[in-house]
Amino acid sequence: MDYKRVQIILIITFSILNLYLLTVFLEKDDAFNFGDSSTTVNLEEGLRNDNIQSPELSRENEEIAVIKTDKNMFLRENASSLKNQTTRMDNNLLFSILSEPIELDFETKDLTLTNRLKPLQEFKDSGNVLEGAKYDFISYQELNQRIYYVQHSDDGVPIADGTATLVFHLNADNEVISYEQTYVGDSEAQGRLRTVISEQTAIESLYLNNQIPDDSTIRLLTLSYYQTLSLKDMNIYSPMWYVEIARENVGIQVKRVDALTGSIISAPVVQEDNADTMESESFSDQDDVVTDLQLSSEAEAGLSERKLISE
Repeated sequence: MDYKRVQIILIITFSILNLYLLTVFLEKDDAFNFGDSSTTVNLEEGLRNDNIQSPELSRENEEIAVIKTDKNMFLRENASSLKNQTTRMDNNLLFSILSEPIELDFETKDLTLTNRLKPLQEFKDSGNVLEGAKYDFISYQELNQRIYYVQHSDDGVPIADGTATLVFHLNADNEVISYEQTYVGDSEAQGRLRTVISEQTAIESLYLNNQIPDDSTIRLLTLSYYQTLSLKDMNIYSPMWYVEIARENVGIQVKRVDALTGSIISAPVVQEDNADTMESESFSDQDDVVTDLQLSSEAEAGLSERKLISE
């Protein structure tokens, strides 16, 4: 049997299949109808009656492309190059325990959040995090003591579904002690630009589906991407609205709305503030892994100390 010929045939077959699936996926969006104005509710009045604080919502329908990223093993291949930290890979997720905590100033009054995070920003952008400069700040969630950064697509739109995220963990003294990281490579636009629903329509979708609790504040609303199709060699990302809803003494709840269809994305979210009720399944094992890394670091330190004593 000519195995080389069989290999070539299989490669060509899978390539054609990938192109077919991508074409079907892109054409699927064209069949969606947004509905007419008769379904519009008086959103402003409803939010006010439920004591929901909201920024001014745009009615503009932006245009944005679906994007493709190639699958890669970048984190796994380069994790060993990181210095002064203990790392571990879990599939495509990198966990790291820092040898020296990073002190952040959350005590001094009148400091902006940018100034408070400056030591972390410098750490991230100085080669201590793989491709750290490609991640930009998106959220600080005080109750669970986490600081979130995300990658952006080549056209500057954040990828906010957890597949391109950098999450720093703080201790009780507001010191950064560890982080976890996911990474995607360069992105490439696929096909024509697509019209997305407006900010107002996205919030209206959440409100009509009882996804915004009373006495809350919509503190962040940004157009972003989320992964909708995973093929053998590449991933496809579609536009979505990323929404953070804050409640006093409860924390931050993250909601996501498909920006092409207006449907609520019900898959487990990654960034949630209340660890007891909102934690993502994607990161559900992270505390166990961090604990393992801490024990490993402590064991190594103890071994070194015993060697010094014996000498």
